[in-house]
Amino acid sequence: MITQLTGKLAALYDDWAGVEAGPFVYEVFIPEFTRRQLQGKTGQDVRFFTIEYIEGAPAQGGRLTPRIIGFLSPAEREFFELFCSVDGVGVKKALRAMVRPVREIAVSIEEQNVKALSALPGIGPASAERIVAKLRRKVPKFAL
Repeated sequence: MITQLTGKLAALYDDWAGVEAGPFVYEVFIPEFTRRQLQGKTGQDVRFFTIEYIEGAPAQGGRLTPRIIGFLSPAEREFFELFCSVDGVGVKKALRAMVRPVREIAVSIEEQNVKALSALPGIGPASAERIVAKLRRKVPKFAL
């Protein structure tokens, strides 16, 4: 399991970053708020706190593909895992939804601001209600 990845930021795209670590360049999926923080840092050293997961549907004849998701702090990684634990919010939906900094999303959850959560890409009112119901007591440390 890869939990950290340090290297040179080789490339930055809409939803992933290329990280050169030794002779390899790793594809690291990142949320929008992380991408904004990395703009203009191509060629500089970066450290990602990562989650590794397997994507695919072999039952339908597909293949399993390993993926790496990266964050700039352990707290962001921890929040993402918590966010993904909500029914109906998987890895892809959570990545797409995290366009705001973790602190802002956590404050919206803590304040039960369903309207603000519903404004996140891919999160509708029903998902926002589930997020608040499951996480409102678990996010205070991220809202600080």
